[in-house]
Amino acid sequence: MNISMKTYLYVNALSSLGSRMDLIACSALIFTFDNGAFWLAAFFVARQIGGILFSPLAGVLADRVDRRRAMIVSDLGAGLSVILMVVFPVPLVVIAAAFLKGMLYTLFHISFQASLPQMFEKEDLVRVNGWTVRLESVVGIVGFALGGFLTDHLGYAFVIACDAVTFLFSAAILTRLRWNSRSGAEESAKTTNATGATGHTQEPRSLLATLVYLAKQPLFLVISLLALFESISTASHNFGLPALANQFASGHAVLHGLMWSAMSVGAAAGAFGAARWRGNLLQGLLVSSSLLSLVITAAFAGKSMWLVLALLVLAGLLAGASQVYESTLLQQADNRIRGRVMGVQGLLSRVGFFIGFMAAPALASSLGLFGMVMAAQLVYLAGVVGLGWFCLRKG
Repeated sequence: MNISMKTYLYVNALSSLGSRMDLIACSALIFTFDNGAFWLAAFFVARQIGGILFSPLAGVLADRVDRRRAMIVSDLGAGLSVILMVVFPVPLVVIAAAFLKGMLYTLFHISFQASLPQMFEKEDLVRVNGWTVRLESVVGIVGFALGGFLTDHLGYAFVIACDAVTFLFSAAILTRLRWNSRSGAEESAKTTNATGATGHTQEPRSLLATLVYLAKQPLFLVISLLALFESISTASHNFGLPALANQFASGHAVLHGLMWSAMSVGAAAGAFGAARWRGNLLQGLLVSSSLLSLVITAAFAGKSMWLVLALLVLAGLLAGASQVYESTLLQQADNRIRGRVMGVQGLLSRVGFFIGFMAAPALASSLGLFGMVMAAQLVYLAGVVGLGWFCLRKG
């Protein structure tokens, strides 16, 4: 394994740590504004809308331009947008920065994921994806708590500035790394231009071409559609965990944090196990996803706090394994179109989150907390079973 590429995984994790700390600091900043609750909701909506609108274009860009350069531009843009929040700590600038970060994160994530098969040997992809999920899990455990501590003691401006530094540091490291960061389509175009050849059919790079490709590749179509159902499931328990914590303890903030930490610990263990799995990756994805929906439902039915925490560890384990399988399978798409395939999946994922968060309050009001979560998990399970049957039938 290339040591410099391995090092960059840690740099990327450091950037993720900064972003989680930044989320706490931005929340503290927003609550200094008049109508803070309104601006906080606008902040999260702006991040999601930025990602939803930009996902298809981000996939196209990841296939048209040098992916390493796209990652550098994304990091630089995100760093500058974060700095603007420190220099101009007013609502409209914060919302605009959130929208821009949502866009740039999407471009970076797609370019990064699409580049992993070129950054590392293909036989190492499962292990590399397991590694990235474990690092993200550790970041999830540490980031929010550290962000809260530093915000309380050093102020939101310091924490937000640290996030900007991590983006700029990541960009600087990327300028030092080299790998085959061009898509197959870009390389073909460069070769054609260099030779002056004419009369050749240009590689189609539109969203329509991506949909045609997915229609011919049931595996990638299923994984992309599964992201929609998975995000609906995730949105339901994201919305429900604070309320579940409140059922066990009136001062629920600490317990809420413990619940997320339990899932992060489980995800690290699940990624570790998945990286050593030698079976069929699709079967592993379908089984872990199906069990995840059942375990999440059981967790919200739990009557004991310790039982709930144990079930959340198990849920995290299954989610971590599922994430490794999903990433590895999607990275098997053709290099020339891999970015656009990931762009479609990213779009469906964000749409699923949006649907889930919009539906959760109404469903919780009418069905209760457990009923809302169970309904979302049944939708997820039905999606997994239906899509799995479709993919296995197509062979």
